Amino acid sequence: MRPYYQLPLSFTDLLQKKRLALCSLEDAIRQHIHLIIKTHYYEYRFDTNYGCYVWDKDFDNIQSVSKWKDELEDLVLQSLNAYERRLAKIQVSIKVDEPETLDPKTQQIIRHRKRITIQAQGTVKKTNQSLSHTEYMFFSPLSLA
Repeated sequence: MRPYYQLPLSFTDLLQKKRLALCSLEDAIRQHIHLIIKTHYYEYRFDTNYGCYVWDKDFDNIQSVSKWKDELEDLVLQSLNAYERRLAKIQVSIKVDEPETLDPKTQQIIRHRKRITIQAQGTVKKTNQSLSHTEYMFFSPLSLA
């Protein structure tokens, strides 16, 4: 079986010629999905299309939350289909919520920024097993235009 390296790579171990940590195929796919979603376009200079458009959607003035979510789902799906070739039948769903916590001192509700939950599902081509990955991101407060 081909080794899959665990991210992030330990450059200290690499320079000292130590063995790098390995992971399973499923974990490698999950790590790659995480990397795709968290990478801005033009951040990877060898392929400026690598990454996800999700970061350009932060601070958007939106007309409709459902339309914004649908557009975001399509953009994430395009990136995953283009760069995670070990998965087939990829599906993406996005949920937006605003988590609240109670301040123990003041007993007031604290509202955080909007939380975007990205759920990616697909079938691992090599094993034909289903794989699911959930990614959480916090965005600025979404403002409706």
